[in-house]
Amino acid sequence: MHEISIAESIVQIAEAKAREQNAQSIQIIKLRLGTFTTIVPEALQFAFEIARQDTLSCNAQLDIEIVPMTMRCVVCDATMQPVCGLCLFCEQCGFPLKIISGEELQVEYIEVDSEKEEAPWNRRQDEFRSRPMY
Repeated sequence: MHEISIAESIVQIAEAKAREQNAQSIQIIKLRLGTFTTIVPEALQFAFEIARQDTLSCNAQLDIEIVPMTMRCVVCDATMQPVCGLCLFCEQCGFPLKIISGEELQVEYIEVDSEKEEAPWNRRQDEFRSRPMY
């Protein structure tokens, strides 16, 4: 189950950014997860529950946005989503397809609690965009 190492990396990324913001805790971690990855969202959610223990993310919610796989023909520019199975050739002209979405594994943003007393409500401190993790 490689989801545990991925969950640990997500927590580490979020914690590093939260510490830069002098945050007390992380409330939400928004993740973009492509359907073409081999990651099972339910397994990742379970792994996150374990990885977040004793961290700034201990009470955080992992909000996973599933990004569907989309492909584009390199010749006729037709865009399509796989219907069943995986065929990497254009239905219209037979040339190869390029995957344009569905491979994402990206922390899109984190929502943190600030240390300042004058701001006790939750607010998005930073829109953290990282490179895909792989």
